[in-house]
Amino acid sequence: MLEPWNNKAVLPPPMNTFLCKNKKDIRDIRLNTNNIIQVLSKQSPLHQESALFSRFLYKFDKKFRNDIGYRNFKKVNTALKKYLTLNLLKDLQRFASLLPNKDDELYLPTRQMMEYVLVRIMSFSKLMLRIVICAKQAAIFYLDRIKRGESHWMCLMPYALLSRIWSMAQVLLQHSCNWYNQLHPLLEILQPKGLNFLPLEYKMPDDLEVWCDLKNLNEYGNFEWTHKVKIKMEPMILNDLDGNLCDSIFEFVNKINENMEVPEEVNSTITTIKETLNETNPYFHDDIGVPVSRQNLQTNNNSVSKISKGILDKSQVKESFKAEDISVVVDRRESNVITYIHSIDNISNNNGLKKFIDIEEVYRNKNEDKALTGHLSVMQWLTLKASLLKLTVDGFLPRKLNRKIQYIWREKCLYYK
Repeated sequence: MLEPWNNKAVLPPPMNTFLCKNKKDIRDIRLNTNNIIQVLSKQSPLHQESALFSRFLYKFDKKFRNDIGYRNFKKVNTALKKYLTLNLLKDLQRFASLLPNKDDELYLPTRQMMEYVLVRIMSFSKLMLRIVICAKQAAIFYLDRIKRGESHWMCLMPYALLSRIWSMAQVLLQHSCNWYNQLHPLLEILQPKGLNFLPLEYKMPDDLEVWCDLKNLNEYGNFEWTHKVKIKMEPMILNDLDGNLCDSIFEFVNKINENMEVPEEVNSTITTIKETLNETNPYFHDDIGVPVSRQNLQTNNNSVSKISKGILDKSQVKESFKAEDISVVVDRRESNVITYIHSIDNISNNNGLKKFIDIEEVYRNKNEDKALTGHLSVMQWLTLKASLLKLTVDGFLPRKLNRKIQYIWREKCLYYK
């Protein structure tokens, strides 16, 4: 079963009064109802904005039919239509017509009529809350399109319209909570007459701000990807009392090694080799030696000297080649050849900035990988180029020029990567 504030088919109670035998102060009821009527009768700007909404829906229905922001845009329009069909002003005027103009009169409206007014205020506040949330969600997507330069000429007008409606709905939401909180305590002054308007099990909230949760209103409508999520990491190794982190690391590793259990299969494969000094190698038992003559020794020494000379000659040749190579490198370094490095960090004056823009435009036209702005669209590149060329006209100092270039490059180029 739907709650009374969410039921569109709920019927108002009959216009009825009761005879008040004791005099009661109803000045607060009369004052609050007149204030509500005065505020609701001046909502023509909101009605004009809702009329503009229908025009934008007709204009953008084909182009943005699959856009998520446009879907939230349509939700705002449906909520505005329900607000226009609610007609809270008419119900309040109907209730205020039964209030006596003088305190001497003894006939007052019934409690059922005031309960109906409070229920209508609750539904009014829920509609305003729905408009605030959906308008905020739709504005996030349209603002993102404006930042990226994608159809920004068609997204700027809906974004402005959403911002105006969001501000109006937020003000009316706060007003509705105040109206309810002012009228609800005065409900006991009036007496019921006839059938009950509300179900017996239903209880109206005492505070509408708590019921609508206005404290967390700024958190409604936010997306997870629009906020940075902070992850808290607990340290694996804590410092000692003396602050010796290295000791604690070694202790941590030793504890891990102690807790590790080596399987029996590995232990069976490990073999220990023990060598003793008393053991002798069997191959050296019968080592007698070989007789060598002096002539053989001289011939062997001559051959060794020739081989060593050949090795030395080769090493000298290699060293000479290395020296020649080093001289060539030094000559190349000492030559006055200046190479151009295409980077935004190397700009120091206006001529360098113009040269950078011309070369970047050539790279973009050739679709080369050297282009630093290859990820930008044509409109984004033109806006970046215009803002950079404007710096050459203003005539900044080199240090200030570099800061301006870095700021523009970060906002209009690196932001879109």
